[in-house]
Amino acid sequence: MPRASCEQRRRASLDAGGTADLLKPDAGGGLLERFIERFLEAFDCDADVAEGLARIGEPDPAGALAELRKAAATSGLDASRRVWIAGLLRSARPGFGARALRELVEARMREGLPPLALEDAPWLPILLGSSNFLARLLVRSPALGDELLGAPPAPPELHPAADFGAIREAKYRGLLRIAARDLAGRAFAESLRELSDLADGCLAAALVCAGEITGVEPPALLALGKLGGRELNFSSDVDLLFLYDSVDDGDGARGAGVARLVRILKAGLEKAAVDGFAYRVDLDLRPEGAQGPLANGVEAALGYYESFGHDWERQMLIRLRHVAGSPEAARRFADGVRPFVYRRLIDPAAPRAVRAMKLRIEEERRIAGRDLEFELKEGPGGIRDVEFLVQALQLFHGGRHPAIRTGNVLDALAALAAAGLFDEADSASLAESYTWLRRAEHALQMIEERQTQRFPREREAQLGLARRMGYEEPEAERARERLLEDWARARATVRRHFDALVLGGGS
Repeated sequence: MPRASCEQRRRASLDAGGTADLLKPDAGGGLLERFIERFLEAFDCDADVAEGLARIGEPDPAGALAELRKAAATSGLDASRRVWIAGLLRSARPGFGARALRELVEARMREGLPPLALEDAPWLPILLGSSNFLARLLVRSPALGDELLGAPPAPPELHPAADFGAIREAKYRGLLRIAARDLAGRAFAESLRELSDLADGCLAAALVCAGEITGVEPPALLALGKLGGRELNFSSDVDLLFLYDSVDDGDGARGAGVARLVRILKAGLEKAAVDGFAYRVDLDLRPEGAQGPLANGVEAALGYYESFGHDWERQMLIRLRHVAGSPEAARRFADGVRPFVYRRLIDPAAPRAVRAMKLRIEEERRIAGRDLEFELKEGPGGIRDVEFLVQALQLFHGGRHPAIRTGNVLDALAALAAAGLFDEADSASLAESYTWLRRAEHALQMIEERQTQRFPREREAQLGLARRMGYEEPEAERARERLLEDWARARATVRRHFDALVLGGGS
């Protein structure tokens, strides 16, 4: 039986006492699945499809309609139309995703690659419509699509002689697979750990590569910050510390050689190419900061912290983690610096020091003209508040409770509750709020691989963020409202606990 025309379906809807709006949700607010079904039923009706695209938040409904039509006419996509349209309607930009999907299919045909089995990868259209830089990467390197259907992502196994180009390629292959699993609904904490494990593998290969280039025995490479806590974002700097055994370095040759290796490693990882870059490397957390040597002997570093260490450096070193290179140098440093970080007795000064640091950061940002109201990380009730609260408790109690000594914020919250040092319900609510804030940060960085923590002010950008975070509503405005409600709730929860425990001086 021939498919009913657009006008026939409109008349049938009117005859049944309905409206001519074929995409109107069910009474009481229909589910997105029902909206998608109606969208597919009305796919031949340009006006209804464009209106439906506008309703779910597509910024350019007319352009998106044209792209959907082109994709539907592309060989290899006609049989799986329901799958890829359903995926695109769950993405942030269906029109962009439709164009990327068509270009990906055409690129695979040009290279003689088999068609993608979209039935086995319903998340692929969501990825194409949600991440601009990953969509471009797939179109540029269409064979990568086959890897997305393979085994779960693992740290890259690079040949010891791999160059920095191979490391960069391994990073992006890993990012694609992690993003795919992320969009398929895998737990967010797992995504952060896999991103961190991916970085660990790339850094280990880079250390070997730089060692071969310079002929210098690699030092210990230690991670700080989010990488140290295995909480890396889609586009985070990697905060690194390099240490070497300096016992036999009387003439300074070992230190000079390691510094040369570090410069090679940093330049290689940060070098931009057509397909992007590997990692941005931040070395400013080392002893003496930007004024200090790029790498330190273990004894010199320990001497620095013993004599000149600041309270903020105690916080920083909570997240210290060995990644690659000399395990002996890393172990000696970790053992030696532990008494500096965790005082043997309860440390009543720790919350005051953390409070002073946080207030100083906020004041510096205000003086610089930064509007913190829309900052996910440094604004009131933001990510930094959770980190500082947790670290204050760790510094306060860590000397007597080794179980809470972890660089991972979520693990630390659970450990503090398990040790009876923090209320279990408060720990759970903070963990939920922290996870929401990190998911928002993650979704924003997934768009263009830019290091941003700024919550968007513009309505259109908020609609896109809601889609990327999985707010599935057939009405874009309702998804946006839920996004803003959850953001306000997360910030209020975090700030309430931060004010009570850190600003208020509680313990």
